[in-house]
Amino acid sequence: MPAQAVRTGRPLSEQVYEKISNDIVKGVIAPGASLIQEQLAEEYSVSRTPVRDALNRLVHEGLATLTPGSGYAATTLTRSEVAEVYEVRKALEVMAIRQLEGKYTGLELARLEFLIAEGAASADAEELFEATRAFHLALIAATPNRFLVRTLRAVWDNPVQRLISHSYPVDQAKLDRVAEAHHKIVDAARAGDLEALIPLLDTCHQKDQ
Repeated sequence: MPAQAVRTGRPLSEQVYEKISNDIVKGVIAPGASLIQEQLAEEYSVSRTPVRDALNRLVHEGLATLTPGSGYAATTLTRSEVAEVYEVRKALEVMAIRQLEGKYTGLELARLEFLIAEGAASADAEELFEATRAFHLALIAATPNRFLVRTLRAVWDNPVQRLISHSYPVDQAKLDRVAEAHHKIVDAARAGDLEALIPLLDTCHQKDQ
């Protein structure tokens, strides 16, 4: 059993969930691969109960599917499913940015610039995802509707967001594209140009992929 699979003090189902979730996101478990309860229980030296609980959570969060008669399998994302995720995220971001009325403080703009630099220095998909997530959440952090902020954070924290990010190769060209898109957003924010900023989100979401 992998040493990282089980640690004391935490529910087994949570530990198994984290292991399978990370393996799906990072491609260790290939899209469409079968997730067989008995095999996973044997691999992690646990009973089938925590494995079943973990698999049901994965289905709920979109990282796995359950087909009657076929069992569980790792999710294979389609273009339309990816588009749906971005559609929801962009709509919420636009709502939040409109509430800000294009007003950003010098400190907030400096924070955004720092996150752009952090993303440009990313070594892999996970680092780029974390920097991109932080940038977009910082962009709407001062929105007065706190429920909206929490909802956007929950959208970003859904593991499918990480799965999408890891589905695309990270090279210097990708890092440059993301940095360029984010710089344009910050320039519009600095100018207080709300009508220029919002259309840039479309380009940004495309280049974040």
